Amino acid sequence: MSVLVYFYRSQWGKGYPLTKPACKGLMNIEKLVQTVSYLLKKNNYRLNYTKLIKILYLADKASLDRINRSMTGDTYAALHNGPILNELYCLIRGKSANREHQCYWDGRFSTDGYDLVSLSDKIPEGKLSRFEKQVLDRLDEQFHASSYDRIIDFVHDPQNCPEWHDPGSTSTPISLSDILLSLGRSKEEIEHILHEESTYAEEERVLESLAVV
Repeated sequence: MSVLVYFYRSQWGKGYPLTKPACKGLMNIEKLVQTVSYLLKKNNYRLNYTKLIKILYLADKASLDRINRSMTGDTYAALHNGPILNELYCLIRGKSANREHQCYWDGRFSTDGYDLVSLSDKIPEGKLSRFEKQVLDRLDEQFHASSYDRIIDFVHDPQNCPEWHDPGSTSTPISLSDILLSLGRSKEEIEHILHEESTYAEEERVLESLAVV
């Protein structure tokens, strides 16, 4: 699979209106923080956030290609300059609808201009598998010296991200089905994968409710 990234240079204070996610993700805030931190450590604890978002989109796509499950569990949307991870995008902008997630995030990262900066070098990596670290390592190696413009060009290329279509000044959802279809999965395979995702999500919700009790 060819992997690539792209995002946009616009003002984050304004941003684009996000549509509702195409499906409810399995995003775990602790794992998302560990994933982001892992990449920041490889870049002196700071990285252009456009570049970061694109790399993580490609990481999720690579994970889906290999093991039929995304790395972050986030949901996705298409913006004018490429695909994004919905919750990650909102967290970086300080506009997550989940106040607990935003508070957890803000205690570990801050923005400086167009960079995301780690506030600690002690964030663990225990929720990342060896395979997931290998995916992140390969993507960092591929794009380490690249500007975010280069990554934007990469994800705009239909050979790399055919699931992305330019929505103009708004946003449109990118579903797991869209991504899996771009990876060559058949309709039957996609239905099976989505059923497994739904079952896993329900199990996660049950476990979370038991943990609260």
